[in-house]
Amino acid sequence: MDKSRKIFIVTLSVSLFINQFTAGAQSLLAENGETIRIFSFNIQIFGVSKMNKPEVVAILTDIISKADLVAIQEVRSQDIAPVVQFMQLLPLKYGYVLGPREGRTSSKEQYWVIYDTTKMRIAGENTWADPDDIFERNPLGVYFQTKDAFDFILIDNHIQPSNAVSEIAALPLAVKYFQELWDERDVVIVGDFNADGGYFNEGTLAGIFPEYGYKIIITNDFDTTVAESDNTYDRIIVTASAFEDYAGNCGVIRFDELYDFSALTIQPRHVSDHFPVWAEFFLGTDTD
Repeated sequence: MDKSRKIFIVTLSVSLFINQFTAGAQSLLAENGETIRIFSFNIQIFGVSKMNKPEVVAILTDIISKADLVAIQEVRSQDIAPVVQFMQLLPLKYGYVLGPREGRTSSKEQYWVIYDTTKMRIAGENTWADPDDIFERNPLGVYFQTKDAFDFILIDNHIQPSNAVSEIAALPLAVKYFQELWDERDVVIVGDFNADGGYFNEGTLAGIFPEYGYKIIITNDFDTTVAESDNTYDRIIVTASAFEDYAGNCGVIRFDELYDFSALTIQPRHVSDHFPVWAEFFLGTDTD
C-alpha cells in the first residue's frame, strides 16, 4: 500500500470515530474570542504506533482542537508522516512548527507547536544554542504576534529527569537569550519540567523563578500525571510582563474524567502519561 493511500485510510477511520465519539463528549472549554488558550502537553512517545490507535488519536485531536496554541513534547518519530497525518485531522485553521531532533542518545525528540493561524502568526523561531551544553534537549523558542496587542515568546522544553536541577536552573538563561533576540519581554515558558517527585524539589522552583521577574501559573498543587502519584511535572511559567496579560484562568485537562473510557478499548495511560496543562491570556491588553 502506498503512503498516500495509508494516510487517507487512517484519516478517514479516525474522522469517523471522532464523529461518533465526541458527539456526546463534555465540552472542554467554552469559546472566548477575547482571549487565547495556551496548552502544554507531553504527548508521550508520539509516532507511528500512537497514530495507529484511532481511539487515542480521536481524544488527542478533540483536546487539541480546543486550544489556540499547543506546545507538545516527546515527538519521537524519525519520519514526519505521523505529524502530517495528525495535522490533517485538525481544522484547517491550524498551522505548526516542528523543532529539530534533540538528544544526546539515539532516542531523540522534537518539540511540536500547533497554533491557530486566524489568531496569530509566527514572527520568529529559534533553538537556544546552550553554549555550556546543559540541556539534553535544547529549548525551542517561537515568537508569536497575535491579531491584537498581545505578542509573546513561547519557550517549549522537556527537562531531562536525571538532570532536572541543572536544566531548570538554566532556563532563565534561555529566557534572556530569546528576549534579547526578538526584543520582547513577554515570555511564556511551558513544557514537561519534571519539576517534582524524585527529580526535583518543587519548593525550590520559586527561587529560580522569583516573583519580581516571573509568575508560576501551574503551581505545586496541581497534579499533572496520569499515574496514581501526585506530581506537578508540567508547568506554565510567565515573565512578570506577560503576567499582566494573564486572564486568571488555568488548569489541568483530566481526560481520564472527561471521556468515558468504559466504552473504549483503551485506558487513559494509552493517551499519555501526562495531562495537558493550560492557561488563558487576554489578547488586547499588552502594554510593552
